[in-house]
Amino acid sequence: MLKFMRKYATGYMVKAIFGLIIVVFIFWGVGSFRGGDKTVARIGSHEVSLIEYQEEYNRLLGTARMLYKDRLDETILRELKLKEKAMDAIIDRYILLKRAKEVGMTISDKEFTEYLHNIEMFKRDGQFNKRMYEEVLKRNGMDSKQFEQTEKNELLTAKMISLIKDTGALLSDRDIWALYSRERGKINLGYMEYDPASFRNKVKIDDQDVLNTYEKEKDAHKGENVYRLKYITIDAKSPVKDDVAYVELLKLKDLEAYGKENRLPVVDFGPTAESEVMKKFKGLKIEEWLKGLKKGEISLPVRSDSKSFIFQVMDVIEGKPVDKTLALKEVRERMITEKARDVARKACEGAIDKKSADSKNDTGFISRNSANIPKLGTIPKEDAGILALSRDNRTYRKPVDIGGKYYLFYYRDESLPAKEQWEKEKEAYKRYIVTREKNDFLKSFMETLRKKEKIKIDWQAI
Repeated sequence: MLKFMRKYATGYMVKAIFGLIIVVFIFWGVGSFRGGDKTVARIGSHEVSLIEYQEEYNRLLGTARMLYKDRLDETILRELKLKEKAMDAIIDRYILLKRAKEVGMTISDKEFTEYLHNIEMFKRDGQFNKRMYEEVLKRNGMDSKQFEQTEKNELLTAKMISLIKDTGALLSDRDIWALYSRERGKINLGYMEYDPASFRNKVKIDDQDVLNTYEKEKDAHKGENVYRLKYITIDAKSPVKDDVAYVELLKLKDLEAYGKENRLPVVDFGPTAESEVMKKFKGLKIEEWLKGLKKGEISLPVRSDSKSFIFQVMDVIEGKPVDKTLALKEVRERMITEKARDVARKACEGAIDKKSADSKNDTGFISRNSANIPKLGTIPKEDAGILALSRDNRTYRKPVDIGGKYYLFYYRDESLPAKEQWEKEKEAYKRYIVTREKNDFLKSFMETLRKKEKIKIDWQAI
């Protein structure tokens, strides 16, 4: 591997690198490796300062603001996981720069000059202008040495990524045909079904176990809560922004009065069962925040498309406890169902271990890219491997849960794509598969390098 890297460590066209660098975000925080401030992580011998981490986080946040604009709220920020992504970016950059140094890869003065002269914000009349360059850096409070070192690191990282991808893209025509056959061909799977319902008569539940379970969870055996909510709607034409309204409402604590004062219509939803509230506001992910609010409290702005909603909980009526006899019956039924599922799953696992797959049931020929099996249902994403079974790998080694039933799947037959189809699509498929394999190889390669580094992160310090 190192010989291959040294062979290609120089001579890459810098224009190919430009496509990998997002110049727009240069001034939203540079991820330079420098000391100062408290240490929040260690990657091998490198200490990551809080400043370095914040710069990387701010760069990702700037990107998110460009993409989501006014729709960016706390919910989206949580889903984006910017904190984790910022730290991952720093770790990957350090590892790539370290590996580049090991193989002797550098960015030449000629490469960097060409890169610098192609940045639009440093041009005047279509040409690089040194005075413009210095003014832009000065306006952003950046030292030229710091900026240039940061950009060289970015270029070197991109160059290293390109090298790693190319290293992992060595596929023969035979390899590509095999992948094409797996993706575009069809497979016929045999299967055995293990329905938990058919195992219920084999399940015995002790009365004392039912009672003990009820006692542990009896507080949960109650009817639905009833909520009374009021809310205001804010859009682009409203006299206030949603974040301003939220802060002001935290002080005022009166949605009705605030709505009248700011000419915002207030909707009183009236006393409504929890399930109806969830149904009414399904698109607002109300289930994620409603139960955490108490009487009188104000919700964060909930954004949907071009509108924002702010709720106030006017009242909460707790659901009444369910009759004990009925609750015990519900507990017993649940325990029987769970145990029957466990028995069915173990029976399926036993058949897999004994390699006793033999059934008249089969799926018929289905695409190896299919998301569903006719008459059975949707294939779980984590079990898509059943469609990759072959003569050499005949039995799927775990039960597959589809629609509440367990299935043992095994290879029965396959149908290869027509050669005429292959000839028509060969070149386009080659380009697609090489790109995919490059990305997969890069991901695998980085995971391997990460395992070799001692990485310690102090999340509490961030």
